[in-house]
Amino acid sequence: MEKPIKVLHTEWSDGWGGQEIRILSESRELMERGDGVVIVAQPNSQLLQKAKEAKIPTLPIQMNKGLNIIATYKLIKFIKKNHIDIIHTHSSVDSRVGGLAGKISRTPVVRSRHISIPVSKSRLTWFQYMKLADKVITSGLFIKNSLIKENNMIEGHIVSIPAGADEKKYSASLNLEDIRPRFNLKKQDFVIGMVSVLRSWKGHNYAIEAMIPLVKKVPNIHLLIVGDGPKKDEILKLIDKHSLSKYITLAGHQNDPAPFYKSMDLIILPSYAGEATSQTLPQAMLMGKPVISTNIGGLPEVVINNDTGLVVPPKDSQAIAFAISAMYLNSDFRNKMAKQGRDHALKRFTFRKMVDSTYNVYIDLLKKK
Repeated sequence: MEKPIKVLHTEWSDGWGGQEIRILSESRELMERGDGVVIVAQPNSQLLQKAKEAKIPTLPIQMNKGLNIIATYKLIKFIKKNHIDIIHTHSSVDSRVGGLAGKISRTPVVRSRHISIPVSKSRLTWFQYMKLADKVITSGLFIKNSLIKENNMIEGHIVSIPAGADEKKYSASLNLEDIRPRFNLKKQDFVIGMVSVLRSWKGHNYAIEAMIPLVKKVPNIHLLIVGDGPKKDEILKLIDKHSLSKYITLAGHQNDPAPFYKSMDLIILPSYAGEATSQTLPQAMLMGKPVISTNIGGLPEVVINNDTGLVVPPKDSQAIAFAISAMYLNSDFRNKMAKQGRDHALKRFTFRKMVDSTYNVYIDLLKKK
């Protein structure tokens, strides 16, 4: 058995989404296994607050764009005093701070890339990934291959570890609350679910526009949107513009989306940018639900068209409507996609596989130190 290690996560973002959720969940799991974890984040960030609520040790440090000399000095001092074994950085600003602190304190650095948006081709970015970090973890093969092809980064320096869902928490066999009565949804309603932060590139507007023809073709159809975020007001205005309030419900952020998945008949993710391998799709698939997604970023690694779900082009509300209609009309096909999707998720996208793979990266670096 390996001796316990101390991992220090850094995150510059003050928002809350899949990236921050992954940091928190991995940290909690490592602590439960007996390892030490500290999360360094902006003083007013949601990650810092949720880490405190989870009783994970935290260190608030103000990080700004630029050299961040004071922040780097504070981090070096903390690393040495607390005998940190691994620094794991997650965004551009904190990766500079954490990377410099790691080099000066001679502590191995892991740099994660969670989203599929292209990175800068500047020499500074290359240096940050290939020199300040001892290893780069990408959330899927698409991001890894993009860094190699588009940014001339070193293949052996990068490892793909997709986001994973907890197969114990997300299981169709669990006895969970039926949330339909809470939102005035009937048993016979065909509920389309969308679980994500309310950001523009998640494609909520295309899902909403797809409902315009669907409400005329699919009896008792309803779109249930789970999540919160900066685009909430715009989404509400679009729903009102198309007179769809009767057919669309915003459920807000939910700490436990599992009961919502169980009450949904079909889950969609119509993102048009930024996606890695997603966290919500594996969650839904493990719950035994059929899924529809776009072909953006790493999503095709999760949803294989006509095998583990249906894939549609981005920014195409008509294609989304057609795919939903096809799933609705053919229950045998829908059940087949759900079963094959679950098998695929169990094989490649579980939480245990994600944490074990990340931990192995830490151990390999410490053995080389």
